[in-house]
Amino acid sequence: MSSSHPSRAKERVDFDREHKVMKMFSDNAKTYIQLSGAALALTLTFAHQILHLPEDKNIADGWMILMWSCFLLTVLSGALYQYLAAKYLEQQVDWEFFKLWGWIQAGTVYGVMLASFYGGALIFTIYAVIHFTHH
Repeated sequence: MSSSHPSRAKERVDFDREHKVMKMFSDNAKTYIQLSGAALALTLTFAHQILHLPEDKNIADGWMILMWSCFLLTVLSGALYQYLAAKYLEQQVDWEFFKLWGWIQAGTVYGVMLASFYGGALIFTIYAVIHFTHH
């Protein structure tokens, strides 16, 4: 048995562990992407069906634009996180690694995704409270 065999077994265990963790984070990012996509559609329904704003009324005020921007940023950063996670795992197996995105950390992108999602949810809540109390 060569001396490199235990090292390769440890590398495989480490890779498998990292793969499982990245899969959990990627699955979580997928959920945030789906929730944000639904929230983008929900804001239109909410304005017209719940607040009873006329269909021809422009609802794109500052609050809505900020909220949409947050949810759109969530979708984009979630997708970028999934890409970066896959590229990180690709790098771990020593394949030909494309380093264009190597300057940005997946964890940072994941944090942006979380902050933008919860920022959008907070703005949605404030928007709803303001409109419910004034109508």
